[in-house]
Amino acid sequence: MKENTSLARAEDYYDESDTYTRSNFMISSKYRSTLFSNRLMAISLSRLGSAKESEDGYLSVSIKGKDIQSLFGVKGNSFFTQLSNTAQGMTGQTIGWSNPETQEFEYIAVVTKAKYQAGEFTIDFHKDIRNFLTDLKNNYTRFSLSVMLKFKSTYSFRMYELLRSKTFYKKGEERDNNLFKIEFDINELRLDLGVVNAEIMEVRKVLNKSKGKPDYAKAVEASPEKLFSDWSNFRRKVIETAIKEINGLPETGIYIHRYEPKKAGQGGKVYAVVFYVELIGKKKKAEIIDMNEQNYDDLIDEIRDLISDIKSREARAIGEAAKWDMDLIERNFEYSKTKDVDDIVGFMIKAVKEDWAQSAKKPRGRSKSSKGTGFSDFSGRNYDYDELMASIGDNI
Repeated sequence: MKENTSLARAEDYYDESDTYTRSNFMISSKYRSTLFSNRLMAISLSRLGSAKESEDGYLSVSIKGKDIQSLFGVKGNSFFTQLSNTAQGMTGQTIGWSNPETQEFEYIAVVTKAKYQAGEFTIDFHKDIRNFLTDLKNNYTRFSLSVMLKFKSTYSFRMYELLRSKTFYKKGEERDNNLFKIEFDINELRLDLGVVNAEIMEVRKVLNKSKGKPDYAKAVEASPEKLFSDWSNFRRKVIETAIKEINGLPETGIYIHRYEPKKAGQGGKVYAVVFYVELIGKKKKAEIIDMNEQNYDDLIDEIRDLISDIKSREARAIGEAAKWDMDLIERNFEYSKTKDVDDIVGFMIKAVKEDWAQSAKKPRGRSKSSKGTGFSDFSGRNYDYDELMASIGDNI
């Protein structure tokens, strides 16, 4: 191997521990990865300025094991196991394209070899993706390594990469503000974030056979995995978790003001998600907007799906009492199933306000297998609705 110091522009890699650039094509590639893997790739990209180049064009980056341990906060056998598993996964990731009409395709393994010897981790990048790694002139995004290493969720990491890569000014573009409207096909987003693994044989088979634009919906449906398959869980466990973490780091340079699901007709399935993202300076604090405000209708539908035979107004009262915390509502609804409850709405409004499901001071109540007085005091919709509503506020 011979050392090549001209692989990257000095202004892009002026500090190994600070910034690095990544091709937008690679950012939009569909794969599943762990947070450990994402972080390791970020460190590797930040060190391309000191990469070695073999005579046949392969790029090699080495990182001391103690540096990885220090940055990731892992030690001993746990570190070795995670590093070994991550290296195996990295060598299995590919990028490429397929054209069924011309009967042509090309796939390339991003990392051809990963090894750990004498306390040093080394990965070799395939020579054919060099144009996506170094001397990038356009279609790339610059990231701060210190920021990327702060993410605690792989979905937050990937969401930030995707959104940041789309918040840029086109040459000669004039804008009235720094707010960007970014839309994703819901199924493509699942693949982009790795919620659905695009490397699974059944999924890849569908994507490879698609003519023109890939049939993401069919590809997701073909996956044997059903992680966060319904909109409710995907929204709460993936999208909102990622947004909360991204917005909690002002140094990311962006702020996600809100998002909106797009549905096929009234009450139809969500087919796309629109994000409203502001490009901000590192020191500027974005105005905080209630993330739930635009989602009331969706949340009301979710509550009605969870608790059958209640009206929208009643679902809204429960949601308002819980401050729209669906986890709080779900666990207290599960708790209600263990009790003999005649009036579920009155029960739920009081239960979520005090979180009876987790409270040691929950009121004594009659279980389904016992008799006596207790929660059955909530009888058949005979609660004082106005009083309950007043107790949770006048803003509903």
